[in-house]
Amino acid sequence: MRTLLLLLSAVSLISLVPEAAAQAPAAAPAATSATAKIRVVTRNLEPFSFDKDGRRVGYAAELWEQLARETKLDYEVKVVNSAAEIIEELKNKTADVGVGAISVTAKREEVIDFTQPFYESGLQVLVSGGSGSFADSIFSLIGNLFNIELIGAFALLMVTMFIISHLVWRFEHPVNGDQWPEDYKKGMHESFWWTISTLLVGGADNKGPIGLGGRIVAVIWMLLSIVLVSLLTASFTTTLTVNTLKSDINGPGDLPGRKVATVKGSTTEASLIARGAKVVPYATVTECVAALKSKDVDAVVYDAPVLQYEAGNLNDEKLQMVGPMFEKQNYSFALQQDSVLRERLNQGLLKLTEQGVGNDLRKKYFGEDK
Repeated sequence: MRTLLLLLSAVSLISLVPEAAAQAPAAAPAATSATAKIRVVTRNLEPFSFDKDGRRVGYAAELWEQLARETKLDYEVKVVNSAAEIIEELKNKTADVGVGAISVTAKREEVIDFTQPFYESGLQVLVSGGSGSFADSIFSLIGNLFNIELIGAFALLMVTMFIISHLVWRFEHPVNGDQWPEDYKKGMHESFWWTISTLLVGGADNKGPIGLGGRIVAVIWMLLSIVLVSLLTASFTTTLTVNTLKSDINGPGDLPGRKVATVKGSTTEASLIARGAKVVPYATVTECVAALKSKDVDAVVYDAPVLQYEAGNLNDEKLQMVGPMFEKQNYSFALQQDSVLRERLNQGLLKLTEQGVGNDLRKKYFGEDK
């Protein structure tokens, strides 16, 4: 009997060994995940993530650093060349978190996940304004004098002056032949002189209509001259100042058919193609702006904060942001699809937001509050 009990005990122990062996590997990953470093992938894009004096800095990089500290995550950083490479690393699960100016889009959401947004952005247009040299400015000024708007306005003015001159001569030469000769050519010469003088200085010395019809036309022309002078002054001022100092691209509506630089592989590239722009892709924003300054392209379109930061660093008055911000987008930290880190990071972001960390970084890199 004792032998039988010993045999039964041995069988029971042997049967428990496979079960314990099956359970042991299941516990191992949890322990490993708790101690392993989070694999962070980023790219160099000022002012969101870039290397300075051997340290990773920037709005997104420093926000992530504080977030990792808040959520007690240890991490290691890998730098790639583009946003597309960041997405690919997360999609292939060779990285855990993407850090930088990463836009949340429906296409990306199909293959990866995102934390809640930490920065609201959008696209904007950067152009190069007035010419550099005095001679170039003069040529630009002369060129603007011959635009279609001014030519049309001048032509309309001449036609109006001809009609007024003819009417004044028609009413005046029968009663005032000394000042308005009956001969049409001579009469129109005198009449046109009176019309121009009235337009520019309000009248002509020792010359004016004396007949009822002529005076009625004269009153109408005097009132009309006030309006015409105001319109012409505004038109000339706009053309000779605004058009000289600015590019002829004043917003996203002027982009179709124009050569526009942007970062290769970015979401902006596809957006510009859809708008009908002639896209010229470059590897970095710095290269895009250099192409604009050398007049290889007509404009640069990219994320507004990045362009503002780049133009501000160059301190070039000719570089101007024009038009409104369009195609609004949000920046988030990118994650693997169904990442277990998502809720943990979202809670940490909310705490940092309540502490004003995001606003401090905004003031640091953009000089603004929100």
